[in-house]
Amino acid sequence: MIDISKLKTFIAVADLGSFSKASEILYITQPAVTQQIKALERIVGAKLFQRQGGRIVLTDEGKRIYEIAKNLLGNYESLMEEMAKIKKDFKDTLLLGISTTLSEYKVPELIVEFHQQFPNISIRALVDNSQHIEEALASGVLNIGIIEREPSGRFNSIKWFMDEILFFTHPYHPFAQKGEIDPEELYNTDLIFREVSSGTRKVVKEELERLGIIFEKLRIKIEINCGRSILSMVRKGYGCSFLSRGMLEKYIDEGSIVPVKIRGFNAIRWYYIIYPENEKLTFLASRFMKFLLSRAKLVLG
Repeated sequence: MIDISKLKTFIAVADLGSFSKASEILYITQPAVTQQIKALERIVGAKLFQRQGGRIVLTDEGKRIYEIAKNLLGNYESLMEEMAKIKKDFKDTLLLGISTTLSEYKVPELIVEFHQQFPNISIRALVDNSQHIEEALASGVLNIGIIEREPSGRFNSIKWFMDEILFFTHPYHPFAQKGEIDPEELYNTDLIFREVSSGTRKVVKEELERLGIIFEKLRIKIEINCGRSILSMVRKGYGCSFLSRGMLEKYIDEGSIVPVKIRGFNAIRWYYIIYPENEKLTFLASRFMKFLLSRAKLVLG
């Protein structure tokens, strides 16, 4: 007997080309992924994967099973949707990708609120930068994603809300006393930035270069892929940084950080809800998207 979970694991490994990545997305251990694949291979009576150039790829038998399994899971989603229309007791899993910035404010609260509407479902959220969210969505592992940059053309997308990125420091920094600086003064201070692939960093870099700043000459002393960690470092009295207004407002109000205006600097970006272009949204993904759109004003605060 083949259960749905084994097929989902099989498709995740095939799409990602990795047992370890599949385990991260599916929130199960790598040994559990291996066991499920081996169990499926015993049922089929053939090897489904082989190694090729350091990557896991499907065998010829695996390719045949993959196409059938994809169709079967698509029909399963349709069945779940029809059942949901008949009764309220709906059980399934929403596979959601969230960009790092949005995972650090507002969206966690929205996930809880959505789950309260469907208390019998499971939600598995992958938090990563926008690029990796797109890759996971394209591979078929995620149902829907929220990213902080304009998506590529391979996805359907909806603008969710507009965000502003602020430059800020701690209250004892000389910039805090000035309140406003010229762009060139950034060369003379220690900076903390998000990682190279971050959407926040990309927007800030483009805006600073528009103002004539040579980004590579800035004194970027620390790079880290967590906005909360950046905020904590600055609040402890180290350097300056750029983060979303939504993350900073509470700490600005309490006085533990100070926003500093850079003349001519205006870093605005949209957050997008994205989903596969050529595939039907699952019932839960569709409901979650409508829920997010209805709560946009709450996110804006």
